[in-house]
Amino acid sequence: MTDKQKFKYGEGVNCTDPNTSHSRMVALVGDNKTVLEFGCASGYMSRVLREHGCRVTGIELDHEAARLAAEHCERVIEADLSGEDWMTQLGNTRFDVAVFGDVLEHLADPEATLRRAAHFLKPNGYVVVSIPNIAHGSVRLALLSGEFRYRNLGLLDHTHLRFFTRESVHELFARAGYLMEELQTCRLGIFDGEVRPKREALPDEAVAYVEKDQEALDYQFVCKGRPAEPANIGPLEARTWVGVGHGTTNKPRCRAPRRSTGRCRIS
Repeated sequence: MTDKQKFKYGEGVNCTDPNTSHSRMVALVGDNKTVLEFGCASGYMSRVLREHGCRVTGIELDHEAARLAAEHCERVIEADLSGEDWMTQLGNTRFDVAVFGDVLEHLADPEATLRRAAHFLKPNGYVVVSIPNIAHGSVRLALLSGEFRYRNLGLLDHTHLRFFTRESVHELFARAGYLMEELQTCRLGIFDGEVRPKREALPDEAVAYVEKDQEALDYQFVCKGRPAEPANIGPLEARTWVGVGHGTTNKPRCRAPRRSTGRCRIS
């Protein structure tokens, strides 16, 4: 990753526009919370959360980013989320909120990381997650043109390992053991983003079909969820890390409706 790309998600952060994932996440986190921020990057979100009275512990793999984030966090742990070192360093610390701001899509096993995060939440603690929608209309139409080209930013970021739709986000939460309380959307016009399908090369019927689906404008999902069952909060050495493997049982199951009444739309 180049120096320009390291902190790309920190550029142009706007917490005043209610249609951005950042402003929605800050609102869902709330004020005066203890926050565990996964993939805190240079601390751009940590800074805003601190302005809202929150005390933030960040986890970040990149050394230079972690150094910058330390200016805004009470503590920064340099660790790979796919490993266990960050869990060992956190020990028995508990938080009001765990935040994943455009992070889960970069992980090989986001379900396991979400499960592990539950162990570090206080009773009644919750997670706040932002995640891009691969079913945005721009990607649908680009695929109709035979195009799937990775980019440095956005829906087809070349560092994305996983892709999600509305339904698969619901499924991810359910498999990881969370009850989703709220799902909001950040909206963007089909031809207004970084993926620019060539409208003139597409049949009018195809464009009309995608445009009439209002969910085709959903660019990002911003979600809030709580563990369905209390996590084991005993001493670290006695704790079982649920989610390290795939042999867990009694996982809650759900099927997401085509249209969720719990989302928030902004025109």
